Amino acid sequence: MKSFKIKFWGVRGSIPTPGASTLRYGGNTSCVQLQFADGPLFILDAGTGIREFGNSLLRNKKPVHGYIFISHFHWDHIQGLPFFRPAYDHKNSFLISGSDDTSIKLADIISFQMDPTYFPVTIEDMNAEIQFRSIREEKFKIDGVEIQTIYLNHPGYALGFRFTYRGHSVVYISDNEPFYPENVDEEKKIPAQKGDKLDKIFDSFIENKDARLIDFCKKANILIHDTQFFPEEYEERRTWGHSPLNYTVDLAIKSDVGQLLLFHHDPDHDDETIDKILMLSQKLLKESGKSIQCQAAREGLEIIL
Repeated sequence: MKSFKIKFWGVRGSIPTPGASTLRYGGNTSCVQLQFADGPLFILDAGTGIREFGNSLLRNKKPVHGYIFISHFHWDHIQGLPFFRPAYDHKNSFLISGSDDTSIKLADIISFQMDPTYFPVTIEDMNAEIQFRSIREEKFKIDGVEIQTIYLNHPGYALGFRFTYRGHSVVYISDNEPFYPENVDEEKKIPAQKGDKLDKIFDSFIENKDARLIDFCKKANILIHDTQFFPEEYEERRTWGHSPLNYTVDLAIKSDVGQLLLFHHDPDHDDETIDKILMLSQKLLKESGKSIQCQAAREGLEIIL
């Protein structure tokens, strides 16, 4: 392994979708493994895909020391964590990173879903060493990996991540919506929300919004990006926090990335529908003249840089 390996364990958005119509791409919600050569293990989101990933880690019968990055706290990105068996083994350790909410700390957000009202096991029953790190838009390093974060246009506090290691970069943007004027409260200069009270950290978020995101993704080897809708579907779902395929492709082209991975598939899209989204995306890329590779993320897909 020259630099790092990416493996997809969950690629679906919103809600798990098991069944015959989703066998090829998979029905588990967001979870991506980022394994660095001679470096740390990163886990991007803890949707239902993290359960099987955890089972695979246990089969190695070695202590696991990993870093879990939570893009945001909607159910489809955290609901697998209580079923992540390595978290119950005292030999293991995990650092969970994500953004605080306006009035709720990261650790409390994670533990709330394991309240006895909702789940029979509490976070205190996780015997592994569990630590939390609250992050915002910032840059930092972990074991030689450079990490940059950016706030996205999605209800709540959603983060995108850029990981750079040995000259290679991967950008992970699981949930994001175009910064069209009707999706943004320009007076407050914050992403348009439905009743959320967001604090001053968003004051300059929307300034040069497209340019900031393009710069964030610029020349990444791999861009993993929300591609939940067809353009016509998006017109009926503005402010839901997800992207149509033409926006995602346009971002990849303007950012001059090496490879685009279509991600966060809609729960109502079967395998054949995702095939169509992939075909249309590849067509747009070809018409642009850019030699950007494009795949639709599926469970079990591995990419090695």
